[in-house]
Amino acid sequence: MSPAIPRRNEIGLMSACTVGAMIGVTPVVMITFGLFLASISDAFHWSRGFVSTAFLMLSLGMAAGSPIAGRLSDLHGTRRTILAGFAVYVPALALVGLLPANHFAFLALFGAIGFAGALPSTMMLARVVASWFDARRGVMLGLMAGLGNGIGASVMPALALWIMAHTGWRATYPLLALVIAVAALPIIFIGLRDAPAPMALPSVRAQEIPADDIAFPPEASGAPARQDTLGSAARQPVFWIILLTIAAGAGCITALIAHLVPILTTRGIPVPKALLVMSVMTGTCAVWQVVIGHIMDRTRAGRAITPFYLAALAGILLLQSQHFIAIVTGGFTVGVAMGTEFGALPYVVSRYFGLAAYGRIAGVMYAAVMLAQGVTPVLMDLSYDHTGDYSWSLRAMTVIFACGSLALCALPIYPERAAIAAA
Repeated sequence: MSPAIPRRNEIGLMSACTVGAMIGVTPVVMITFGLFLASISDAFHWSRGFVSTAFLMLSLGMAAGSPIAGRLSDLHGTRRTILAGFAVYVPALALVGLLPANHFAFLALFGAIGFAGALPSTMMLARVVASWFDARRGVMLGLMAGLGNGIGASVMPALALWIMAHTGWRATYPLLALVIAVAALPIIFIGLRDAPAPMALPSVRAQEIPADDIAFPPEASGAPARQDTLGSAARQPVFWIILLTIAAGAGCITALIAHLVPILTTRGIPVPKALLVMSVMTGTCAVWQVVIGHIMDRTRAGRAITPFYLAALAGILLLQSQHFIAIVTGGFTVGVAMGTEFGALPYVVSRYFGLAAYGRIAGVMYAAVMLAQGVTPVLMDLSYDHTGDYSWSLRAMTVIFACGSLALCALPIYPERAAIAAA
């Protein structure tokens, strides 16, 4: 069972984790990047196509950094890993304002930001929450990730736009870094705490666990919790079902969001209406992470997310409608699927494989997600260049979500709950 936490400390812990999610790479760098695209292109006399490769470098950097972040958290504690990540990520963000017109320096710095940003990522914050909460784990993960990323995605672009309007793009990144250091990091430093000292694994499994692995207390009284290593997890079909369905789905939805405005405007939808659909999508994603967390706290198997994952297929079809109400509904259903994927991943990893090697296991899964999110938009652009529209990409997405939904149906009951039922 997860350790008890006083109400006051619970508020401080959740505040720290939520603020950490607000100032991560996704809200601060990825969501705001479009605001700087034209300015950087004009300042350096580079094509917008090249400048946009910074987005790919961010994703690749996070994909490379996530497994390392997971291992560091398993060995040295999650709090230390997160704080060390912020100590590198925030100064690296400030350095963007000093960039010369050099292709290598530009790509290397954004890759470094992504790599450093993997240490204080939502994945790492989710480990802190998961190690403190058991019965309410899903809701707490949803609150942290949904509110943190949702508020960050709303506040950071507005703040960046205001700063840029008054100072120019070069001063914006250093000032964002300063705001993060002054307003956010003290909250994280004070409120973020690792769960109490872990226990050793049962001796029957000792030979499976490397000496540097951490084993947390059993998650359910009266039933032994499953505590997998990365190796033992990777030998299970459950691991690959989760990794492939979530990574493929996240990649498709990221590509869809990145191209939503051109997809709709080329069909005659005005830009303000297209932005409204995007707002519905992202807002639904933030709220739905809390809803899916509540649902998962009350279900016994990961396959409970299947109908909500399948909502993406319906959403893609609705987005191709000629009626704006149907298009808005499509944005809502895609938001449900997106919130389900992002909310379910940390939860199902903790339930199926335990917390002993959570950092390593989740790190590999998040690396796959980030790689898919970086590559899929590029593939969508290549498809457009060859066909002249997005129809083939949208059809491929419907096939991916249909196959992923079938695969999710095979997810079994969580091991700890199966053990309780058998007792």
